[in-house]
Amino acid sequence: MGGPYLISISGSDFQDVKIDDVYLSLDEVFSLPVTVKSATAMEEVTVTAQSLGDTGFSSGALTTTLGLKALSEVVSIDRDITDAAELDPFASVNVQSGGAKELSIAGANNRFNSLTIDGVALNDRFGLNANGYPSQRSPISYDAIESLSIQTAPFDVEYNGFTGGTINAVTKSGTNEFKGSVSYYSTDDSMIGDKSRDDEFDFQFEEETFAATFGGPIIKDKLFFFVAYDKYEEIAPLSRGPAGSGALNTEPDITTDDVAQVAQIVSDVWGFDIGGFSKSPAQDEKILANVDWNISENHRAKFTYISTEGNTIIEQNGNNFEIPFNPNGGNNVLGASSAWYDRSEEVESMIGHVFSDWSDSFSTELKIASTTQATGQDSLNGSEFPSMAVFLREANGDNNYLVIGPDRYRHGNELDQEFFQIKFVAEYVLGDHIIKFGIEREEVDVDNLFAQNSEGSYLFDSLTDLQNATASSLSYDNAITNDENDLRAIWGYDYQSIYLQDSWDVNGSLIIDFGLRYDEYSSNGTIRENQNFIDRYGFSNTNDIDGLDVLLPRLSFKWFVSDNTTVRGGIGRFSGGSPGVWISNSYSNDGVISDSTSADGPINVPTTPDSATGQYIPADVLAALANEAPDGSVNALDPNFEIPTTTKMSLGVAHETDLGFLGENWLLSADVLYNTLDNASYWYDARCTQVPGQAPDGRPVYDCSGGGAKQSIVVSSFDGGESTLFALAASKEWNTKAGDFDLFMSYTNSDVKDIGYGTSSTATSNYSDFAAYDRQSPREGTSNFQVEHMFKLRLNWSKELIAGYETKVSVFATRRSGQPYSYTFEENNNCVLDLGGGKCARESSNDDAGHLLYVPSGINDPLFSPNSFNGDAAAQQAFFDYISSSELAQYAGSIAPRNGDNSRWSTIFDVRIQQELPAFSDDHSFKVFLDIENFGNLLNDDWGRVERTSYEYERRVASAIIENGQYKYKSLNSDRSIKNLEILSQSVWQIQLGLKYDF
Repeated sequence: MGGPYLISISGSDFQDVKIDDVYLSLDEVFSLPVTVKSATAMEEVTVTAQSLGDTGFSSGALTTTLGLKALSEVVSIDRDITDAAELDPFASVNVQSGGAKELSIAGANNRFNSLTIDGVALNDRFGLNANGYPSQRSPISYDAIESLSIQTAPFDVEYNGFTGGTINAVTKSGTNEFKGSVSYYSTDDSMIGDKSRDDEFDFQFEEETFAATFGGPIIKDKLFFFVAYDKYEEIAPLSRGPAGSGALNTEPDITTDDVAQVAQIVSDVWGFDIGGFSKSPAQDEKILANVDWNISENHRAKFTYISTEGNTIIEQNGNNFEIPFNPNGGNNVLGASSAWYDRSEEVESMIGHVFSDWSDSFSTELKIASTTQATGQDSLNGSEFPSMAVFLREANGDNNYLVIGPDRYRHGNELDQEFFQIKFVAEYVLGDHIIKFGIEREEVDVDNLFAQNSEGSYLFDSLTDLQNATASSLSYDNAITNDENDLRAIWGYDYQSIYLQDSWDVNGSLIIDFGLRYDEYSSNGTIRENQNFIDRYGFSNTNDIDGLDVLLPRLSFKWFVSDNTTVRGGIGRFSGGSPGVWISNSYSNDGVISDSTSADGPINVPTTPDSATGQYIPADVLAALANEAPDGSVNALDPNFEIPTTTKMSLGVAHETDLGFLGENWLLSADVLYNTLDNASYWYDARCTQVPGQAPDGRPVYDCSGGGAKQSIVVSSFDGGESTLFALAASKEWNTKAGDFDLFMSYTNSDVKDIGYGTSSTATSNYSDFAAYDRQSPREGTSNFQVEHMFKLRLNWSKELIAGYETKVSVFATRRSGQPYSYTFEENNNCVLDLGGGKCARESSNDDAGHLLYVPSGINDPLFSPNSFNGDAAAQQAFFDYISSSELAQYAGSIAPRNGDNSRWSTIFDVRIQQELPAFSDDHSFKVFLDIENFGNLLNDDWGRVERTSYEYERRVASAIIENGQYKYKSLNSDRSIKNLEILSQSVWQIQLGLKYDF
C-alpha cells in the first residue's frame, strides 16, 4: 500500500523495463500493461506509471488517490482528512453551524461513509458525529499518512460497510534510515477576516498545533518502527450571540444586558451560573505507533497502536420544547453557555496484520483489531439542573427567549463502545484468474445512557416570574424510579461476512471481476417488552436485527482500448453505514421503565434540589411519574425492517490526448454513476391513523392521539431513492522555464433523490427533522445532500526562486450551487395535517420541520379560505404579495416541493504557499507554510460568502388549519424569520502559519 514503488521487469529475450512512481491502493489490483521490446532493440526503458506520476495525485474511475507530495499540497488549516477528500469530484463538504465538516460522497448521507486506517474500519459506527470520525477531528495525525484514497464505487467484494463512499488512509512505516519531522502551526484572531459584505465580526480565538514523527530500524532489514504525535489546542470563535457580542450571527433583540440580568437572578435564586458567550479551550491529542516486522522473505507483520483524545465545545439554543408558538411571527432563541456542551471522545485502537506469500500463486492476509471508544456530552456548567427558557420581549412580531441550563439531550448522556474485528483474505493465482476468498467478523458492544429531559424543562413568561421562581409550564421525562441510570441500554451486535471473487485477465487488455458477498447480523442484549405497545399495534417492540442478512453481488470491468484510452465500469450492491444509534433507540426507549409527565402553571419551581433525587422538580411531579402505571414513549423496529442497500452502476472513460495549442499529454475523463436505494430506513409514528377524507390538496389527514398513548416511533424500510451523477475531469503537467505546473479540474452534476429521513441520531429527530410531504409515508424528493453543480480546480506551481530552495504555491478552488431548502407551513402549536389542528399529539415533531406548504394561486384559489387571516383583506394581500415576490410564485396552485430551491452559490479558493529554507544538513529540509482559506474574501469583502437557510433547511411561511375543505391561513411570519439565514464561519478569510523541519 502507498508508494512510490519501483517495478522492474527483466528477461533473457527482451530488454529490461523499469516503472517508477507506482502507488498502490488498499485491496485493489494494480493493472500495469507493459509492452516489451527485443533485447537487441535498444537499452533499458524507464516508464513513469500514469497512476500518480510526479504529482502524487490521480483521479479517475470514481477513485482519487493522494500520495505524500499531493497530501503536502492540500490547503487545510484543520489538517483534516476531509479537506484532502474534498479534492475528489464526487465529494462535497458542508460545514455545520458549529464548524463540524460533513463529508458527502456521491450525494449520500454523510453518515453512510466508511473510514479505514490501513484497511481496518475506524468509523463513527454509532452515528453521533457529523464528520463520520470516531473522534472530534481526524483520528490520526495528518503527518502519519503516506497515502489517501477516496472511492465512490469500489466493486471489489472486500469493500463494504458503506453506501456513500469509503476513505482509506495508509500510514507510514519505518525504514532502514532514521527519519523524522517536527512541525508547528498557529492561527488566531489577528489572522482572520472581520467582514463579509455588510456584516462585521469581532472574532476572539486562537489555535495551535504541534506535530512530530520519527521512524527507523530496530533491526536493520528486519524490524522497523514509526511514531507520530499531534497536539492541537483551540479557543474557538463564537457562532451565535446577543447584540454586541461580536458573534458571527447575532440576535439584535437580545442584548448583553439581558444576559447579565438573567444571570444575576438565577444566581441569586438558585445559585447557578448560567455562563456567558465565550468559549472555553478545546484540544485534541493523537498518537500513532507502527512496528513492521519482516518475519522472513515471504511473511511480514505490522502492528499499529492508535490513541486519540479530543473535545469540541458545541454551541446551541438549548432545545427547550416549552417555548410556545408565536402566532404573530417567529421565535428567536439564544442559549447561554450553560446550555452548550463539551463533546469529547477517547479512542484507543490496536491493530495487527500478517501478510504471507505461501507460494508464487497463493497469498493470505490476516487482520485483527480491537477498539474502545468513550464519548462524553457534558454540559459546560453541569447537567444537574433543569433547562429554563426565559421570555425577554417581543420585537417586530418576533418573541425573544434566552435559554439557560443544560439542554434536554444532555441531562443524562454517556456512551461507551467496544469493537473487535477479525479478517482473513486469501488470493490464489490460477492462470489468467486471481481467485479471492475472505471471511470477516465484527463484534460491537454498547453501553449507552440517554435520558433526555431527566432534569426537566421550564418556561418562564417574564423576568419577574423568573425572580419569583414561578414557571408557566414544565415537562419531565425519566425512568419511573426517578433514577436516570435505570434507562441505561447495554446491548451489542455482531456481523459475519464471507465472499468470493474471480478477477479474470481475459486477454491482457480486458479485466473482468465478478464476486459475491454475504453479510449476516446477530444481536445481543434485551429490549423490555411493552405489552401496551403490542396491544395497540399488533407487533412487539422487541424486534432487533438478529438474523437479518444481505447478499451483495458485484461485477466490474476495465478495458484498455489502446495505449491512450481506458474504459471502466461496474455494477454492485453495497450495504452498511447506517448508524448503530438507530438500533440503540429501541433499547433506550421501551416505554416500560421510561415515562414522562408535564404540568402547567403557575408552578412553584424548587430553589433547592430534592433531597432524595437531587432534582429541581416539584415533589408532586416526581410522585406522579413514580406512581403512574408506566406507559411511556416507545422506539421500535418494524417487523418488515431490512438492511438498507444501495446498488451502484458506473461507466467511465479516460483518454490521454493532445489538445493543440493547449499542449500535449492531457488526461481527460468522464464518469457516470447511477445509484438506487433499497430498504431505505424511514420512521413513522405508530399512533397515527388516517382519518376519512383528505386535506384540501389531497394529502391524508391523521389522528395521532392514539387514545392518549405516548409517541411510538417505529423504523421501517422503503424501496425508494435514486441518484445520477456525472463528472468530467482534465489534468495536465507542464515543465517550463517559469516553473513546474500541474493542473486538475473537474465538473460534477448531481441529481439526488431520497426520502429525507435519517439526518439525526434520535428516532424523534429522524422522524421530524426534514420538510415532509406526508411525514407518515416516505416519498422521494430532492436530497439535502445534493450539490447540483460543482466545479473544482487544483493547481500547483513550483520553482527555485532561490537556487536550491523551492517555492511552491498550491490553489484549490470550488464553485458550487447552494444548500437546497423547502417552503413549509409554520406548525409550532399549529398542526396542519392532524385532526383538529392546533397543538396536536405530534406537534413537537411537526414543529421541528413542517409539512410542505400549499401555495395558493390567489384570492380565488378554491383551496384558499376567504376567512384566512381573519378575513383581513390587507393581510391576505400581504400574503400573496410575498408569494409573488419570492420563489413561491412558481409553485402557485400546488404544493411546494421538498428542497425545490437553493441558497446562493458560493465560490471559495484556498491558497498554500510553501518556501524551502536552509536546514542544518544537506539531507534535511526546512519549510515555512502559509495557508490562506477563502483567499477571495481577503481580496474583497464581498467575495467568498457562504450563506444558507439554516438546518432543517426549511423556510416556514405561515400557519394554517383546515376549515370547510380549505386551508385557512392564520399568520404570515416575518421575512427574516422565513428566510432563516445563517452565515458560515468560512465566509471570511483565515491564515495559518506553519513550520516544518524534516530530518
